[in-house]
Amino acid sequence: MIGTSKKSNRNESTSDHVVNRIAEGTSFEGVLKSENNVRIDGTFEGELVTKGRLVIGASGRVKGNISCAHCEIEGAIEGQIVVQELFVLKSTARVHGEIQYGQLSVENGAQATGNLHLASKVKDMRQDRNLDKTQGDSARSKDKVRAQQPAAV
Repeated sequence: MIGTSKKSNRNESTSDHVVNRIAEGTSFEGVLKSENNVRIDGTFEGELVTKGRLVIGASGRVKGNISCAHCEIEGAIEGQIVVQELFVLKSTARVHGEIQYGQLSVENGAQATGNLHLASKVKDMRQDRNLDKTQGDSARSKDKVRAQQPAAV
């Protein structure tokens, strides 16, 4: 019909397909926070936080603190990296730093140096340390209680 418009019932949010890009030949320094996916083919230095997927292309270079849900690397990255789920190192990847991940996939030829930790194991280690401290404090306080009680004669 003329003059009528049919509204779409589709959800207009396309955040699954939205990609923030730093193209080859572009440098960015600072803080980048995103709800969506990020792809870096240029140079980035600073703090990058995304709830989506991070892709570092073959020409991409990143230095800084990184936090993301998924990460796929073909280029180079250095710094503190926290990947909640899958961390993929392609054959051309060069990674150095303190790295925590949920799952790890490494192609032949990829290079990773530094400390790599499975995130669930890090949580387990922290819980064990806290438990040891708590148990140690509990044992010391029991010793204090015993020392304060008068000896029976």
